[in-house]
Amino acid sequence: MSNTPIQRTLLASCPIENLPGWETRLYLIDYAPGADSSGHHHPVPGVGYVVYGTILSAFADEKPVTINAGEGFADAAHIVHTIAKNASDTQPLRFLVAYTVKQGEPVTVFPQPA
Repeated sequence: MSNTPIQRTLLASCPIENLPGWETRLYLIDYAPGADSSGHHHPVPGVGYVVYGTILSAFADEKPVTINAGEGFADAAHIVHTIAKNASDTQPLRFLVAYTVKQGEPVTVFPQPA
């Protein structure tokens, strides 16, 4: 892992045969200890799996949940990920996540600075 608090690596992408202009992308995501990406949202749903570490996650005004190594999760579409962070200040977090999205479109949208 680099010195960047959050590193997103595209591992693979595949066009969808019956959905022209769409593709599925698989990402490897690494969070340094204490890294936080709260406040973003996704234009499409995603499914993921925690390889190691623990995610602290909440959408909109939901109660935060922890997702541990060996557990799967779903990313909601069009709902702000109000909490999205590495639950540990000492251990790294690594997870895989896949999204099916229009080719050329982002899978994660961060708020624009005011």
